[in-house]
Amino acid sequence: MYILIVNPIAGNGKSMKVYKKLQRHPLFKEKDCRTFFTKYEGHGTELARQLSQMYGEKMKCFIIVGGDGTVHEVINGLTHHSSIHLSYIPAGSGNDFARGLHLKGKPVKLFEQIIQSPEYKPYWFGRFSTKLKKPYNFKLFSSSMGFGFDAEVAKLVNRSRFKSVANRIGLGTLGYVISLLKQLFQFQPKNIDVILDGQFYSIKEAWMVTVASHPYFGGGMKIAPGAKNNPHDFHVVIVSQISKWKILALFFTVFFGKHTKLKEVQVYQARSIEIFADEGIYYHADGQTGRCTHCIIQKHENKYDVHQGKIGSGNP
Repeated sequence: MYILIVNPIAGNGKSMKVYKKLQRHPLFKEKDCRTFFTKYEGHGTELARQLSQMYGEKMKCFIIVGGDGTVHEVINGLTHHSSIHLSYIPAGSGNDFARGLHLKGKPVKLFEQIIQSPEYKPYWFGRFSTKLKKPYNFKLFSSSMGFGFDAEVAKLVNRSRFKSVANRIGLGTLGYVISLLKQLFQFQPKNIDVILDGQFYSIKEAWMVTVASHPYFGGGMKIAPGAKNNPHDFHVVIVSQISKWKILALFFTVFFGKHTKLKEVQVYQARSIEIFADEGIYYHADGQTGRCTHCIIQKHENKYDVHQGKIGSGNP
């Protein structure tokens, strides 16, 4: 049995078009594929938790059809079920998790690979705990977390009408760029404190701090070009004391991973990260936004078996 969790509104409806193609495939009925649709924010987490408890070992794997936000919800329903296999068919606007997994090919081809010849490899999700007014709570993230400017851009993207327009014409990254330009002249950098594996850093005029499990965010931007998913550490990219015009140049070079040559950009590797912001700071986890005064980030203690492509196979 295969369980599909489908977000019908991901990619401005692209996911439903993908799902209908999968549903018509002979393997869909032959291999007892069962589908559950998310109906509201957070529903993917509830479904994953309930279905993993209900079916357990009877299930071959979860097949996630949607975007990075759908992946984020599903993995947070599996925090205590790391033995369940995971597969992903990208159908959202950014699909950075698919890039990180080196998935390539059309959705039907990916579906055939998952059913007939899956390549399950270990994947280590990040684990984070945040505090604002409520007590700490922990969640998982699949791709990256960001604090500051990129988080406020993500917040704007999620609300923006440009996102649906860009998705409709197949230019998911366009919505991000438009929101970036709008936020550029509104954002005020903050002084924050960062602890990386016990080493303290006081960051003045911080624009952004990104913690990455693989290179990509924002729909294909190579924010951490050297990052590779592993059980040991994240790549941490810190941008500070930079002019607005130079931050704009940074986001044009980030598609090629060349921004790391700027003197205002520092790249570290760390297993344990803490962020402190007395006034509060916006963050995103896989594009899903929130606000906190303190955040603790670590590798999740369990590995997950996730269907992945071959390194060097290109982007989806």
